[in-house]
Amino acid sequence: MEIERKFLLPTLPPEIAALRGTSIRQGYLVQDGSRSVRVRVYGRKYFLTCKEGEGLARHEVEMPVAKWQFDLLWPLTEGARVEKTRCRIRHGDRTIEIDRFAGALSPLCLAEVEFPDLEAAADYVAPDYFGEEVTGKPEYRNSFLALHGLPHHSDYDYQIGSLPYLFKGANLHVVMVTNSSQTRWIIPKGRPEPGMSRQDVARMEAVEEAGVIGNFPTGIRSQCKMKDGRTLHLYPLAVTTLLKKWPESRTRKRRIVPFEQAIKLIGDKEMADCLRRLKTRLVARRDL
Repeated sequence: MEIERKFLLPTLPPEIAALRGTSIRQGYLVQDGSRSVRVRVYGRKYFLTCKEGEGLARHEVEMPVAKWQFDLLWPLTEGARVEKTRCRIRHGDRTIEIDRFAGALSPLCLAEVEFPDLEAAADYVAPDYFGEEVTGKPEYRNSFLALHGLPHHSDYDYQIGSLPYLFKGANLHVVMVTNSSQTRWIIPKGRPEPGMSRQDVARMEAVEEAGVIGNFPTGIRSQCKMKDGRTLHLYPLAVTTLLKKWPESRTRKRRIVPFEQAIKLIGDKEMADCLRRLKTRLVARRDL
């Protein structure tokens, strides 16, 4: 049983900020509600971890694995990964684990404190530099961060996109639309919406901009930096229905094109790499 409280760290004292810490990479093989299975490299050690539960107390089973086993499983976590640096400091009779996230999750910083029992957890007095407690908030679980990125109510700017796709025989095709001025071809995307999950936003944009309805493959997502510096969180959508009329059909054109043609129409290297990563997983999922 793991008993843990988690806090946001808006700023770090200089003496803590100067600590180097240990590099962590972890990726999720399974995310099913309150259950998850991940692989992790912590410094030079490799682990497979299963977790179940939400909130203050959760069940956790962790076992070491060999590097070759980690290397075999790691590609399966594409689109559901976290990179961070962890340092451990003492505070009274407790150890604080401070995680500074990298990549698209930067500059998020979280502190985790483990306890032997619920009474000790309730009695804990946090240091002054701790911010809001986020224990039990699902959007701050590592598994959520790995799949969906920074929480909605964060101050970091990003967009959410949908990659509507379908297979014609063995070939992957993409549904594309023009921008509102009909000067270039894009994929449906938009800003976060209060009270909506990111997948719901992606689904809404696909319907409104491209007139497509479909389903999201479980656990597949990618992200990239757009030309304006914002992060794009991209969800593939397996198309089941093409609407003849849709909310923006008068201002946008729609085309279904082979995957490589879609890459050329987009003309952005970062996004092209992102789409190729998604293609690899979608084809592999279809071949299972």
